[in-house]
Amino acid sequence: RDLKGVIVTLSDDGHLQCSYLGTDPSLFQAPKVDSREINYEEMNAEMKELQKIIREATKTEDILPESEKQRDVTVTAEVSPDLDEESQAIDSEVKAGAVPSVTVKVTIESRVSAQKPSLAVCVQAPLAVTCDQFIFADLEPDSSETVVLSVFLKENCSPSELEGTCMVSYNIPTGIPRVAQCNFSLPLKLICFPAQPSKAANHKLTIDTNKPPISFVTIFPDFVDPSEGDQANALGFQFLAGSKTTLLASKTSQRYRIQSDQLEDLWLVTKELIHRLQAHFKKQNCKDFACTFSGSIPLQEYFELIDRHFELRLNAEKYQELLSERAVQFRAIERRLLTRFKDKTPAPLQHLDTLLEGTFREVIALADAAEENQANMFQAFAKLKSATHLVIMLISLWQKLSTDQVAILEATFLPLAEDTQELGWEETVDAAVSYLLRTCLSKSSKEQALTLSSQFSMPKDTNRLKKNITLFCDRLAKGGRLSFSTDSTTQQAAVMPGGCATIPESDLEERTVIPGSTAMFSSNGQITKQKSKP
Repeated sequence: RDLKGVIVTLSDDGHLQCSYLGTDPSLFQAPKVDSREINYEEMNAEMKELQKIIREATKTEDILPESEKQRDVTVTAEVSPDLDEESQAIDSEVKAGAVPSVTVKVTIESRVSAQKPSLAVCVQAPLAVTCDQFIFADLEPDSSETVVLSVFLKENCSPSELEGTCMVSYNIPTGIPRVAQCNFSLPLKLICFPAQPSKAANHKLTIDTNKPPISFVTIFPDFVDPSEGDQANALGFQFLAGSKTTLLASKTSQRYRIQSDQLEDLWLVTKELIHRLQAHFKKQNCKDFACTFSGSIPLQEYFELIDRHFELRLNAEKYQELLSERAVQFRAIERRLLTRFKDKTPAPLQHLDTLLEGTFREVIALADAAEENQANMFQAFAKLKSATHLVIMLISLWQKLSTDQVAILEATFLPLAEDTQELGWEETVDAAVSYLLRTCLSKSSKEQALTLSSQFSMPKDTNRLKKNITLFCDRLAKGGRLSFSTDSTTQQAAVMPGGCATIPESDLEERTVIPGSTAMFSSNGQITKQKSKP
């Protein structure tokens, strides 16, 4: 259409775009104001007629979603029990020799006519799927569509969750959009493989149960060699992008120990152990099975992961500032050179070309460093999320929290699916923990009267966040309850007679008390013993 200067681009994933620079002129003209007098009787009659039409449409067309039992379109996902014989992993950055994949079969069943159906399959990075978007032709009543895809580990770090979501969006014949979705769980062997158990490790956890230990041949048949029989009380898991994790079952007590050189690698194995134990005893019709945790919450190790992630965020901010400075310098040199080249009387460049080349190399080097820092920050955030899941689970086992209280914990410590410079994990969690400390975990009405800042900004350090997390655990240890009900103050008074003695701010600066233990970590890293009071 006589449009000149169109920019045609083709992206890596095949999206073709035709773009042009500039703006479209606005052809809208305001209509002239009609100065005639308003007939209120006609307007009332028209309003009643429109309300009648709206009522009729509401009766005949169901706008609200139907119940689960009467879904027009249902989507189900079936994960293969075995890994793919030939891996379907594409462009994986994992340094391990062979990256496995697992097949997921997604089926869409329609009871009515579904128009413009599309399927989206989502898994949490660093996991990836071979194809995440599917578009189908209109579905007829009582018809179905099936697609097959594979999931694999793409980035060189372990995921914090082994779950995925399938979502189908479509329109019913009346034009109303609808969404159907389902979740699926991926096997642990997708990201790790059996290995020789390790005796020594930097991080150790002990999970207590109220039932005798179960043989790993029974609960981990996919990781244990059947020839070992019931004697297998030690099991090793080698993560594709992590360290080795060892699982030990006590022969004399009802305990399981999980140990690893990396704190974040304890999470998925511990979660899988508890899940499989619960499933095993559920099959045995045992309703009183319970897991507990009586050790110390590994806050110091958790704080190290927080500091590492925050340090990379600070680096990203520095790289952004340096890149901005070099870009301004680069454009200034370009203008000088352009002025020299346009001059009718040639003048010496005075090494401006050399300066331009040097600045260009600096911009490229800074961009490469910023990109590498971004990749490191992604891995650090994945490790932080895994460690956060672990801390939440240990606190819930330690305090025997209900499902609703665990949901509050997850909303507090895992508010973000992705981490950005504008809204980061540290300031978001700090605000959420501060809110809990001033509401359901407050020790006095003065704390409840304090107002929180309504603006989020990147903090200068993580000292305040670590103090609040430590104070949060301390108040839970002294009987605090996570509840947003209106009578939370009454519940607090009933649970904590005489109030809750908190850790003074000055005391927190000198040391960090780990709840559930008598060990006190001083600022210089030495461990001192604290006598327990009767």
